[in-house]
Amino acid sequence: MNRGFGNLLASALAALFLVGCATTEEAPSQEGRAIFQAGGAASSPPDAVVVPGPAIQQVAFLIPTPDTAWQAQWLEADKKGITGKGALSGLMTGLGFVQMIPASLIAWPIAAGVIAGSVAMGLLGEDLEPSKIEKLDVGDREALREAAATLQPDRLLRQSVTAELAVRTGRSPLSVPWQPTQGPDTLGTDPLAEARKAGADGVLDLTVEAFGLAMGEDADSYGIFVRIRLQLAEAGSGRLRYERVLQHGPGRPMAGMPKPNAYTLEFLALDQARVFRYEMRDVIGRMAAILAKDPALPVGPP
Repeated sequence: MNRGFGNLLASALAALFLVGCATTEEAPSQEGRAIFQAGGAASSPPDAVVVPGPAIQQVAFLIPTPDTAWQAQWLEADKKGITGKGALSGLMTGLGFVQMIPASLIAWPIAAGVIAGSVAMGLLGEDLEPSKIEKLDVGDREALREAAATLQPDRLLRQSVTAELAVRTGRSPLSVPWQPTQGPDTLGTDPLAEARKAGADGVLDLTVEAFGLAMGEDADSYGIFVRIRLQLAEAGSGRLRYERVLQHGPGRPMAGMPKPNAYTLEFLALDQARVFRYEMRDVIGRMAAILAKDPALPVGPP
């Protein structure tokens, strides 16, 4: 190897080393990251809140009016960052090209330009690789978006918890319509007063905070994730007696729940997203049973 080419190789390796030092760690695991989501951003559930006191005999569900309008969106969860792998590939391509040309036919500035250009193209090729979302069939994406918009997960959750609490307490929870405050021109109703008027001594606020699809263990598999919150307050004093947040999905399995099923996005979108709808109903029903049967939930028979 001539001296000029040796200097060129040393300079190229030094440049590659600097790129590698900028990001020495591999990209984090994709397992559990949301790719399709409706509702707020997911986070680690907080610790449950349980306040001692007498058991609540008759609970009332708050039914927000109007119902939540869910808007699901596709998230760029699998876009790659610059890790140095693209730079290495570009460097080796450039060095191979330079070695093929006789030293007498290529000048130092030209050789350096070839190497630098190859490294840059390697980085761009890594960073701009099309995402899985972009490669997903447009019809499949719209089928899943439509399914999320029309699913009414809050209603499914209330129905499941109602059935479970009826078995536990011997009576079905009441329903109290609730108009939240939506600005200075729209005054909301008092849910505690409405609950007392209906004969309830406890008020349940049960909501689905987020749901959608998250990446599974395999690169092309996805599973349902759901995050729900339950709050129970005394209708008389408004004192919070119980609060619990449950979250279940790929990468974040919840105790008492089976391991999340994983599917391809194409299969989840099949037949107007029938599999997606079924999985959502199944997961919500199972999570509702865990909440309603929680021994710490301060409800009891009359």
